[in-house]
Amino acid sequence: SLVAFVCFNFFFLPPVRTFAISKGEDFVALVALLAVSLIGSHLSQLARQRAQAALVLAQERNEAEVARRSADAKAALVASVSHDLKTPLTALTVATGNLGTPGLSEEERGEQLRLVKTEVARLKRLFDSIIDLASVETKSVTAELEWVHPSDIVEAACQQVETALRSRRVDVRDETGEQLVHLDPRITAAALAHVLENAAMYSPESASIEVDVRIASGRLVLAVRDRGPGLAPHELDRIFDRFYRGTGTRPSQFSSGMGLAITRGLVTIQGGRIRAGNHPEGGAVFTIEVPAAARASEAPATS
Repeated sequence: SLVAFVCFNFFFLPPVRTFAISKGEDFVALVALLAVSLIGSHLSQLARQRAQAALVLAQERNEAEVARRSADAKAALVASVSHDLKTPLTALTVATGNLGTPGLSEEERGEQLRLVKTEVARLKRLFDSIIDLASVETKSVTAELEWVHPSDIVEAACQQVETALRSRRVDVRDETGEQLVHLDPRITAAALAHVLENAAMYSPESASIEVDVRIASGRLVLAVRDRGPGLAPHELDRIFDRFYRGTGTRPSQFSSGMGLAITRGLVTIQGGRIRAGNHPEGGAVFTIEVPAAARASEAPATS
């Protein structure tokens, strides 16, 4: 403001190049210039202070919201894990107690041992899901690309959820032929495994689960269809949320509500996406798309 005051007087008010003022109205203009400049500077400073205060307030609100969501997530995790631990732990307690019963036949003992094995597998799957979810949310998982056949991914996924698929028939329609894809098979198989487990959970035991495998537009596409009741319209936006349980989940059903959230996180790590919908003939369809270069597999050498 002072520099503008001096420069205006020296260069623009007659007599120019002097600090003298010949007219009274020039003096008024000069003082008005200084006053407007000072008032403008003051208002600008107030605006900056208010902007900074608003920014601090917004940051505090964001921190409070993050803290609230974190608390809600922890509460949901505790509730989910507590619910899902009850069924296998109760079954394990009963089975181990039965194993100590005198006079138990070999057939009955074998049945109790199978029950123990099944429930231990469920517990392991639950804790694996917790670890996977933590890894996804902390972004500690990185993709390691390699060339692999899509059928190997499907086979690995089925093995990971062997317990859930034990009484199910999985029909795989592979349209990739002899092509190989370049992606992370470990992450992709883990993502597919959670979708297969979800399909087994919401479809009748007598119904098959269909898996379509194809390569389209530089992406590996894995579509899983179940024969369950399908998805309600309001579920389409929430189905991939953490700890969300579908409306078709039975109260006694083993469901952590983490599987599809983990799938979305694992697919996103590779730059892919997953979407959910309903099949025209009934049941839900979950489609995983992962960016992947493709090439023909090398033919075996001949002598």
